[in-house]
Parts: sequence; C-alpha cells; structure tokens
Amino acid sequence: RHANATETSWRDLTRLLLFSVSLLALSVVSVAIDWRPNDATLQTGSIADRTIKAPESLSFTSALRTAERRKEAYDDQRNVITVHDENVRTEQLAALRQFLDAADELRVKRDVSREEAAADLQAKLGDLPVADATRILGLSSASWERVRAESIRLVGLTLADPIKQDEVRPRKDSLADRLAPQLSSEEQSLVLAISRPFIRANVHIDDDRTHANREAAASAVEPVTVNVLAGQAIVRDGDIVSAYDIEKLEKFGLLNRAIDLSTRLGRSALMVILTMVTIGYLLRFQPQLWRGRQLLLLSIVMLMPMMVARLVLPHANIQYIFPIAASAMLLAMLLDYQIALTIGTLLSFYVAIIADMSMELIFLYAVASVAGVLVVWNAERTIRFVWAGVAVSASMFVVALAFNALTMTVTWSIVGERAIEVAVAGALASSMTFLSFSVIGSALGITTHLQLMELAHPSRPLLYRLAREAPGTYHHSIVVSNLAESGVEAVGGDPLFARVAVLYHDIGKLERPTFFIENQGHIENPHDLLDPQTSARVILDHVSDGVRLARKAHLPAAIVSIIAQHHGTSLIRYFYQRALDIDGTVSEADFRYPGPKPQTKEAGVIMLSDAVEATVRAAAGSGRLVRSKEHAGEGKDTLDAIVTQVIRERVDDGQLDECDLTLREIELIRRTFVQMLEGVYHPRVEYPATVEPTASPVTPVTSSASE
Repeated sequence: RHANATETSWRDLTRLLLFSVSLLALSVVSVAIDWRPNDATLQTGSIADRTIKAPESLSFTSALRTAERRKEAYDDQRNVITVHDENVRTEQLAALRQFLDAADELRVKRDVSREEAAADLQAKLGDLPVADATRILGLSSASWERVRAESIRLVGLTLADPIKQDEVRPRKDSLADRLAPQLSSEEQSLVLAISRPFIRANVHIDDDRTHANREAAASAVEPVTVNVLAGQAIVRDGDIVSAYDIEKLEKFGLLNRAIDLSTRLGRSALMVILTMVTIGYLLRFQPQLWRGRQLLLLSIVMLMPMMVARLVLPHANIQYIFPIAASAMLLAMLLDYQIALTIGTLLSFYVAIIADMSMELIFLYAVASVAGVLVVWNAERTIRFVWAGVAVSASMFVVALAFNALTMTVTWSIVGERAIEVAVAGALASSMTFLSFSVIGSALGITTHLQLMELAHPSRPLLYRLAREAPGTYHHSIVVSNLAESGVEAVGGDPLFARVAVLYHDIGKLERPTFFIENQGHIENPHDLLDPQTSARVILDHVSDGVRLARKAHLPAAIVSIIAQHHGTSLIRYFYQRALDIDGTVSEADFRYPGPKPQTKEAGVIMLSDAVEATVRAAAGSGRLVRSKEHAGEGKDTLDAIVTQVIRERVDDGQLDECDLTLREIELIRRTFVQMLEGVYHPRVEYPATVEPTASPVTPVTSSASE
C-alpha cells in the first residue's frame, strides 16, 4: 500500500512538473520572442496599442496622397468625351418596322390559330407579353394603323435625343408622356408595349479622346507635401491605423523597430508571476486535478488558446471576436464552475498580455468568461448554450462600448461594428463549447450533465429492463436515488450524477432478479434451497454482473465505478452468520464484496443511502420500525436509530476510509436521510373498521438478501 501511494505521488508530481513547465515555457516564449513578420509593430487596419508622436519636424512628399489626388482628377466626369450615334435611331426604326410588318402578316394569316399566331408574334419580340400579342392580332384595321404609326413616331422621336446607358430606363418610363392624346387607352397600352423594347442608348464614350483628357488632368496635379511638427501625434492609442499613418511612420523610420529588451523582460516577468499564481491556486484549492485525466483537459483549455492567441492576435484585428470564453465554459461543463471562473479569469490575463498588454482585453475576456460560465454551468438542456452565447455577446458589447467611450467618440458606426463582432464572438464561444464538450468529455472519461439527463430517461434499455424484469429493484433504486441526491447535495457533491448513478447501481440483479427479496413477491425464496456460501456468491455476483452490463452498454466510467464501489468490501452478515452456525471455520473474506471501497464523496453517500434504504424498508416491512423512542425496545427501533446504526456500522467497518467524507459531513448525511425517510415512512391515517382491508400474513424480511 505504501508503494502504491509512493507511485501515485511520483505520478502526480510528474504531471505537475510537465504542466507547470509547459505553461511557463509557452507563456514566456509567447511574449519574449517577437513573432511579428519583419518586426512590424503596426499595419494598415490594425488598432494602435499606444500613441506614437513625431520625434522631430519633417516635410515630405506623400506618394499616397498624391496618387489619391491624381486618381480623383483622372476619374473626374468632366474629362469624359461622348458621341451621339445617329445610326442607332436608324437601326432601331428598321427593326421596329420589321416587327410591325411581321405583325401585319400574322393579322391576315388564316391557316393558324389565334394562339399560335400570338405565340409567333411574341417570339419575334421577346419583351412583348403574350396577352399584348393577342390584343394586337385582335385589333381592327383602323386601330392597328394608329398603333403602328404612333409606335414609329414615338421611337423615332425618342431616339432623336442623346440617351446614355444609365438614362435608358427613365426614358422608357417617360414614353407615356409623349403619346398622342387621341389614342384610346388600349391603343396607348399597345404602343408602349411595342415601343419600349426598341429604346436603347445611342451615346458612347470616345475612348481615345477620354483617355487623353484623363491623362492630362492627372499629370496636371502637383505632388502633395505633408508637414509634420515635432511632438505631433502620428497615430493615437485605440485608433485604427490607416495607410497614411503607415506612410508617416515609415518616413520617420518608426515602423519596423523591434520590441526593446526591457519590454520583453517585463512581460516575461508578468507571465512568470501569473504562472506561479495559477499553479499555486491549483495546488492549494484544486489538488484533485493533478490526478487522472482532468489535468489533460486543463492543459487543452489553457495552452491551446494561448498558442492560437500568439499566432493570430498580433496579426489581425480580431480581438473582439476571439472566443476565449469557450475555454471557461468548457471547464464549467466538464469540471466545476469555481475552476472555470478562476481559470477563465487567469486565461484572460495571459491572452491580454500576449496581445500587447491591453487592459481592455483583460476586462473583455474576463467578463465574457464569467457571463458564459454563469449561464452554461449545470446545463441540462441544449438551449442553455444559446443563452450562454447571448450572455457572452451582451457582456462583451457593454465592456467594448465602455472602453471605446474612454478613448474616442462613440458613433453609430462603431456601435454597429462592435455589435457584429461580439455577436460573432458569442456564437463562436457557444458553438465551440457545444461541439467539443461531449467529444472531449467522452475521450477523457468525464461525464457531463447532458449525458446524465439522457441516461436518466426511463426509456434507456437497462432502466427499461430493470422496470420490467426487476420492478422491486427499480423502485428501490428510485428511492435510493432521491436519498443519494439529497445527501450528496448536502456535502457539496454532484447531486445529478449521484441520482443517475444510483439508477444503475443494481443493474447486476437483472441476471437473477428473483434471488433478491424485493423482486420475489409471493414466490418461494430460492435462498431457502441453497447453502449460505452459494447464496452469498449469488448476492456478491450482482456487483460484477452490473459492471459487465454497464460496460457492455457503454455507460460512463464514473457510473461503472459507482456500481463496483457501492458495497465496498462490506460483509453479507446474514449469510455469513448462517454459515457460521453450520460450520464455525468459514472464512469471512468469502462473504465480503470484492470492492473497491468508495473513492469519492458521491460513492460514499451512495453506499450509505443504499444500505439505509434497504434496512429501513426491511424494518418497516417486519414491524420493527416505530415512531418514537417510547415504543422502542424488544427488537424495535426508531427511524433515527436505524439510520444511525447503519451508518456507524459502515464507518466502523472502514468502508469510508478511502473517500474524503468528514465526520461533520457524515452527520449532515445522516440528518438528511432521516428527514427524507420520514416523508416516506410517515404515520398512516387509520380508516374506519367498515373499510378495513382483509389482513394477510406478513413474511419477515431482512436487509441481507437485498444487499
């Protein structure tokens, strides 16, 4: 045992060293080495992290502003030369007459139906609706001649004026204003339907002359001189860096200066201090994280964001959409909200230091992490992930606007920009948490609340079988689950896990349900035909059978552990005593469960609740349970006394030695059990004799066969 403890200690120490060294190395390297390409500290579109002033006065010719002025002169519409093409009018009138001639032929054609003729006419002028084509064919000769003449007049009149490409649509819309007033409404409608497709632009740009004009205008622009005074701010802290700012910095030689050594040393020192705080917190308040796979989870959610932040934050303006809150939310789902809040806040400091010491980012990421954790913790429905994303976005929006108000005038454009960025951040954080928590949880053997809610549904195969094949055990499990849930909640454990684990703790009884007293009903007790050793072996096997069934059903490892530990190494006293009465040389070890003993608070509470419920139920069924001490004695006890006795036996037997339950917590558990069971085994109302049920013999039962 000492060797195992030493081995565990060395293993924990190794994990501690690996995690500490990795965290320290990554954090220091991320700020000590300048990862930025070409040592560029600023780039166009980034947000300045400090105010940079001109070290001296300087006048220079601005290539950017000169190019901008010349482009404005080049693009001036006054330089564009256009030509009115008269041929367009001639071509369009010829095409119009060709269409009208075709209509003339179809109007007098008698060997085709009206519908076929209308379809043929519509095909010749794609923009003409079939209904209008039909109306054209049905017009009287006089009316058609008026429509024909007016169409030619209207198109010719319109195309006589210059029409640019962007004027085509307005000119078509204004054709109605030029119609001859003597036409009927039907005739006017047909004239417009025929004329509009033939109106098109008749003005084109003279490319050669226009290009020459533009080149001359651009060449006439004088170079732009920029004057900067000594001490004048080139770029201010929090401003978005423009191309003009970059040009000024380049002229002063300020752009490509590497971070000085003192700054690197200062940031590295901050990272060392922050790492010491992190390790100290974990050692002092979360020592259990050094054991098992939880440390691997912690490594993932801390080291991965730091590496990603180092790679992307200095090079892109994505500080507001960086989903740092996902790490804290993931810890809240898979571990504990206290760990999540602390690590989320510490991680905010890490990332903010990496991102050039931004106080805004510390507040932004820390508040977002806290908001996400508060909403997503203990989530039992997937909709909580959506609300967590909303909480992250809302909190980031408030913090971002508050800091923007300190450094600049808040405009509606800034509000809209921040709203979009934080909405993306919230969506990323919630979706990343939702998509990764079940995968990571399963890979690391961590059971989530959503998994537990699924496992608790009565339609799950093992629970369905238990309710049908072993109804007494199923009822016992439900009562015990309520006891365990309340007991675990009283000592600060995970009540949902305890409740769900208890539902499965006796699934091994499915192999031989009638060998357990709660499932026998009115049948003969099969143990009456067996020797004590065989009976004990059947009872003992329900633990190993349960473990086998649980693994076959792919239940979480934590629930499998509860099944294996829920009896610890306790003694099956009833059959052991019977065996002693027959043969005084029997070994006590043959009548003890194989264990292990409970390793967690939840496992310890489940063992006690299972034993207490079975014993109290047996006492109530045999008439040994009385309401008060005045009626106790001669084999009868109060509920409080029975619960106390069962717990004392487990403590004296050393069954709770390996779980971290304190004496104070055990007393809390005892009180909780008594309070819960008093609600189950309360006094009944005595009915009048006229409705008194027929008495039936009560078979005395013991708790042994139910263990």
